[in-house]
Amino acid sequence: MSLFSSVSKRLTRQYIAVIVEENRCRIRQKIVKNKNVLYLEEHSFDIPSKDDLGVEVKNFLLKLQEENDQTYIALFLNSLGQGVIPVCDEKLLEKFHIDQKSIKTICVENRFMMYATQIDVKWADKLFQDIGLDFVFSPFLVLDYFIQKEEVIAGQVTLNILNTHNALTIMINKDSHLLYGSFFNVAKDENLLYTDYTQEEESFDEIDLDDVQDDVEMDEIGNISDNSNFVTNILKEQETLSAQDERIIKYLSAALREFYSDDLYESEFIHQAKIYDSAGMHEGVMAYIENELLLDTSAVNISVRDAIIELSQKEVLA
Repeated sequence: MSLFSSVSKRLTRQYIAVIVEENRCRIRQKIVKNKNVLYLEEHSFDIPSKDDLGVEVKNFLLKLQEENDQTYIALFLNSLGQGVIPVCDEKLLEKFHIDQKSIKTICVENRFMMYATQIDVKWADKLFQDIGLDFVFSPFLVLDYFIQKEEVIAGQVTLNILNTHNALTIMINKDSHLLYGSFFNVAKDENLLYTDYTQEEESFDEIDLDDVQDDVEMDEIGNISDNSNFVTNILKEQETLSAQDERIIKYLSAALREFYSDDLYESEFIHQAKIYDSAGMHEGVMAYIENELLLDTSAVNISVRDAIIELSQKEVLA
């Protein structure tokens, strides 16, 4: 065992973090030897679609693997068919309206259980079938990675938000205990607020929030009064908000409504909001969170690709 450990420490390893968006692929490359960083670079490519990496990206990743035998490729999973529940008991999946046969689950330190549909897992496998893929990391695991770096205030409930270029990941925590979690694609108007998994050909229902609740329209977000500061200063200047910004507000409002109203969750009053931002959140969205939700809000700029590489290193060296 000691001999293997000695050899292992001398190996030069290359870690590659990949984020696939609607028409863009973001890559971070890190080469490490003896805990020393030999090379660090970021790359960005236009791609045909999220279902097709294109020849340029495929050739680039294949070339990197040819240059270093000890290469590990990790994907940030930002597709719709995933979620998290605040328990690590698969027997309780049905209680959360989730069909266990249609998903793949991972329990994190007996604190919460992440899941992704078999469709999403197969999508990732197919996307990288000519390249190879070593790890797939859930956005909930990435958000939890950043949460665990924070100092815990006993008894305080925190709304944690991971803001990426095309997705919004939410985890509401009390101490180290997860109370609620949701994932939304904010690049378009399709999301899974509620997921009804069936046993029919691994399919699942995609629900557009516009059809779920009429009271989640932009002019009525969170039951905001007509004379509120948010309506006066933000919504009446909607031209400053992009369609994606509006969706962030809409989906956040819907998630909080679910957290407070659904008996499945141990809903408690949220004391503060913490935003882990890798895409640059609009000040209008920040104003909504702080002024209309009446939450003490702080934000920090982060790199999802850095987190993916660190999580990959932990897996390799475990």
